Amino acid sequence: MIRSTSLFLVLLLAAAGAARAEDAKSAPFKPAFFAFQNGVNFGSLEKEAKTLKELGYDGINQVKHGGAKLAARIAAYDKVGLKVLSIYLNVRDKPIAAAVVKPFENRGAMIELTVNRMTPTTVEAVRQTAEMAAKMKIRVALYPHHGNAVATMGQAMELIKKVDHPNLGVMFNLCHFLMGEKAETMEAVLEKAGDRLFAVSTAGADLGGRSWRALIQPLHKGSFPQKRLFAALKKLNFKGPVGLQCYAVRGDKRTNLKNSMAAWKKTLDEL
Repeated sequence: MIRSTSLFLVLLLAAAGAARAEDAKSAPFKPAFFAFQNGVNFGSLEKEAKTLKELGYDGINQVKHGGAKLAARIAAYDKVGLKVLSIYLNVRDKPIAAAVVKPFENRGAMIELTVNRMTPTTVEAVRQTAEMAAKMKIRVALYPHHGNAVATMGQAMELIKKVDHPNLGVMFNLCHFLMGEKAETMEAVLEKAGDRLFAVSTAGADLGGRSWRALIQPLHKGSFPQKRLFAALKKLNFKGPVGLQCYAVRGDKRTNLKNSMAAWKKTLDEL
């Protein structure tokens, strides 16, 4: 009788686990989608926020200014129900000052952190930044940037290991990845990041491109198959935000954002 009951419980748990896995597989994959500040310049914060709202974005990311300017942008976006997701900062030998990111406190926001040069105190500076941000419930994502000391996903993961703080993760950036790493390794790189993959950025890109013009285009352009990236993220059950990189993209900004949003929706529909 005891064996029968134990077997029944094992089978019941197995069935429940299979059902949860099936639910996760069939659940819609719809990450929050943000536009980088470098693609949003419409004259005022109010017009900027209103435009992104009209086009269907969830808000803006990678803003450049903290403190009072960050607070003003947050206020403008709050009025239309959108979010300021992240600020773009660099650390070298000193941690980020708390006052810079204070307006983000308890808002589910993020610091996108570049490391352009390593010094003897960089690891500790990053650790202190992660600890400071954790107290305000702000996540810290290393931003691998081609040409920097932390330029690749592998280098970011090495630094995460050295810092050893749960509030430190990484942001996968398609343009920088294609510039400095092998496209065919993408799925393995994402899988290795695991639960430290806090965010992703993408843009239309040409496979084999060796310039930012080739690697940063509106999302409907370029030969890189966006479906490949987001199928990999869906498989990993990625829950983080996605940003649209717009650096130096030519043409009308509103048109580019509109076309990129259409391409984003099409990609998700095809998954």
